[in-house]
Amino acid sequence: MSTEHDKNSPVNPAIHGVMQGGGAVPMRLPAGALDYLDRNQYISSMEIIGFYPSIKVDFFGDEHACMWTEGQRRMLAFEGGWIDITEPKAPTVIKEDGLAPFQSCIYNERLKKWIRIVAHQIPLTPGTIEYPRGKYHPEYRKQATSYTGFRGIKTYDVTNPEKPVLLDEFATGSNGNGVHLSFYDGGKYAYLACGWDDQLRMESSERVNSHALMIVDMSDPAAVKEVSRWWVPGQRLEEEELYRSTYPFAGDQCSWTCNRTPCIVPVRVEDGGTVGYGGWGHFGFYVHDLSDIKNPKVYGKVAHPLEAIGGIPYHHVVPVAGASATEHPQLQNLVIALPEALEADCREPFHLPYVIDVKDPANPRIIGLFPRPMPHPDAPYKDFAMARGRFSSRVMQHWIAPGKAQPNLVAMSYLNAGIRLYDISEPTAPKEVAYFVPPRDGEISDYMSWRRGTTEAVFIEWDRRLIWVATHSGLYCLSTPFLGDPVLEPKKVEEWSVPHVNRIA
Repeated sequence: MSTEHDKNSPVNPAIHGVMQGGGAVPMRLPAGALDYLDRNQYISSMEIIGFYPSIKVDFFGDEHACMWTEGQRRMLAFEGGWIDITEPKAPTVIKEDGLAPFQSCIYNERLKKWIRIVAHQIPLTPGTIEYPRGKYHPEYRKQATSYTGFRGIKTYDVTNPEKPVLLDEFATGSNGNGVHLSFYDGGKYAYLACGWDDQLRMESSERVNSHALMIVDMSDPAAVKEVSRWWVPGQRLEEEELYRSTYPFAGDQCSWTCNRTPCIVPVRVEDGGTVGYGGWGHFGFYVHDLSDIKNPKVYGKVAHPLEAIGGIPYHHVVPVAGASATEHPQLQNLVIALPEALEADCREPFHLPYVIDVKDPANPRIIGLFPRPMPHPDAPYKDFAMARGRFSSRVMQHWIAPGKAQPNLVAMSYLNAGIRLYDISEPTAPKEVAYFVPPRDGEISDYMSWRRGTTEAVFIEWDRRLIWVATHSGLYCLSTPFLGDPVLEPKKVEEWSVPHVNRIA
């Protein structure tokens, strides 16, 4: 009897599994989930220096470089403009119009100018009460694809932050997603998580299409030029057979087949660097080979063997800063990789952040997992899965920040679980040492007001020993004994966590 499949014969319905097309049974709301939002706050080994409810911040600029300084003045870039944190107990806001959420702010030593890169993309398609399957509802998808705004990056001279000067509008394509995030360290090149056309496939319901890597020349920020592109083999729609035969998540309509973290380059290419680190969702963590900047390749990659559907397994990746051969030698050549949940209420498998050893670029290895955060004993739930909203890491502290980084400390924003602080002195077994969970914001009757969770981003000033936390309900300034006594006066930056960037003004 022949086993060859006849394409013209009827297909046995049993082949589809429990749902037409092979889909999965929708995941349920945990039975113990609260029917209200907990307005209490919980704190351990941290102190609140200040809370500023009028300064509502989702993100601090981009997630790698967002601080501007001049003398003692310090400001954080954000979507609304700048937050002046010179006086930690009295931050103020300088408003600017037309800015997107993600933006770099870095000093270009050659030009003697502060440069700001603002990323622009089409609207996302997150699951809502009306459209729980996101872009897989045709009318919701059309809302995103009908976007007529700018797609790409805009560069600004912000040497005078009160009077930004638009330098260039670099468009990345009329029918792609645009740019979600950039990495720029003030050197010759910027690295973009970029959707340049509608042929980059995306399983997740959160975006219409996906992003890959675009490298651009920033020698003249007023005339940005494309250098090269790279995508995961099988990521483009014309590579259908390769995609289906390679990736077990092919066709699941929920996996993140997309570059979320653009290439993070610890040593500039023009200074001899050849390595970049990228977070590519379900494709994994990639070590990029930049020895030929016009033709990027891959040294190696890794993914956790127990990863499951949903979320963004590799959302944010950051090299450990500040480790030396004499101090914390065990923390050299490490990258921290964070996942991010997309569904509220743990309606998808939970992922833990990873410690990755990149000493051998061709063979990156996961050597440690961060522990699952647990609620305060007084909380009305025993697990954050029941606290409503997304329970997940999102980002860690910025790679470029004032002062010398303590490489053993990692601060993570954890959405509905607040801010969590870890000690990775033993990188194979990170330990949680402090946390702060602010009161939940939103109204339980308005799903979109609380689905994301409350705590979005974190920025550490290593030299002043302060932790800034961005939440939907306001801006927090925290301290912890693990950083040392806080400095609550203006202070000139004397060094940076990454020595080759920014300047000592």
